[in-house]
Amino acid sequence: MILPSIRNKNEWLHRLALIALATAAGCSADKSDDTTHTHNTHDEDSGNDASDTGLIWPAEEWREGEPEAYGMDSDALEELADYAFRPRFNTQSVVVIKDGVLIAEWYAEDTDQDTEVTSWSAAKSITSALIGVGIRDAMLNLDDTVGSYVSHWSNGDNAEVTIRHLLEMRSGMDPNDSNQYGVYGATNQLAYSLDRTVTTEPGQTFQYVNEDSMVLGEVLSQAYGATADEVAKTEIFDIIGMDGNWWTDASGNVLTYCCYDTTARSFARFGLLYSRGGEWDGQQVVPAAYVDESTTGISYYGYYGLHWWTYGEVYAAIGYHGQYIFVNPANDLVVARFGRYTRHGSEYARQGDNYHETYGEGNFDSTEFQSLFLAAVIEP
Repeated sequence: MILPSIRNKNEWLHRLALIALATAAGCSADKSDDTTHTHNTHDEDSGNDASDTGLIWPAEEWREGEPEAYGMDSDALEELADYAFRPRFNTQSVVVIKDGVLIAEWYAEDTDQDTEVTSWSAAKSITSALIGVGIRDAMLNLDDTVGSYVSHWSNGDNAEVTIRHLLEMRSGMDPNDSNQYGVYGATNQLAYSLDRTVTTEPGQTFQYVNEDSMVLGEVLSQAYGATADEVAKTEIFDIIGMDGNWWTDASGNVLTYCCYDTTARSFARFGLLYSRGGEWDGQQVVPAAYVDESTTGISYYGYYGLHWWTYGEVYAAIGYHGQYIFVNPANDLVVARFGRYTRHGSEYARQGDNYHETYGEGNFDSTEFQSLFLAAVIEP
């Protein structure tokens, strides 16, 4: 099967914002230093015992192992790394998890396993998982109207827009173009996202709109009486051992369309959660049926689910400038690739001098990357 290239699906609103902010800071939008060091881990016991089902789960640290011990070819994985760190791809980190074990990782020369990366829109898949948690807790349903939770849309033209419509990117609403830098440049990004009206019938036409994901954060906040990052921490992150920072806007609204910062190793935990059908060491964190529905192609010619990009046996959380969390459940395989990232400012809040800077991935082809890591699986 020939998979379509993902690299042309970057959010143009982010591009506008970053170009303007990077220019203001006098920063280059490209880096050519691709020197890497390689860390192929060796089989060692880091205290992560297998569960009663025989599955291996990471504790505070990942268990590390040789690729061949878990059905992966070391030479083929080196080819994967050689491709990822080609000049001008601006790769910062690649992490490979097989059967719950860290079997390989590579980092750019001046970074390591503790260096932060950023999600950009890969965080949309985390927002999707939180909707699944809300369904688990009977706090909401996919076909509830957004107006049932957000009074701004409780009547009028937007009254029929549902949570499902937002997740499928079929809200029938265009982006808000009143700010030249889009939602990322707005002081109150929630108000900016709500200030839109349907132009086509909801549920019919795919249009990738960051504002739709931002509104989902408010749905979660109203359903739980807590901010989206607070819900994420208690209901997902603390359980799977994921530790990071979710950016807010200047008004304190969590940017649920983007912008979660943590390490590549930490992001791989989220991938493992989905590789295992939403379960974590015996606890069903996200309903299995919701995981299946989320990662099944629904819109955009069958390549988009519920805030996940879907490609047959592989699905992915994807962000601007080539941030990827690839999941291949059939092989219990997670591959995370993140690009060069510089966080400007002292706060995780999009205001003043606090902003993200990432670098273009050049001709990085996600289809080829997928082919390489799938080719590394040793057939039984």
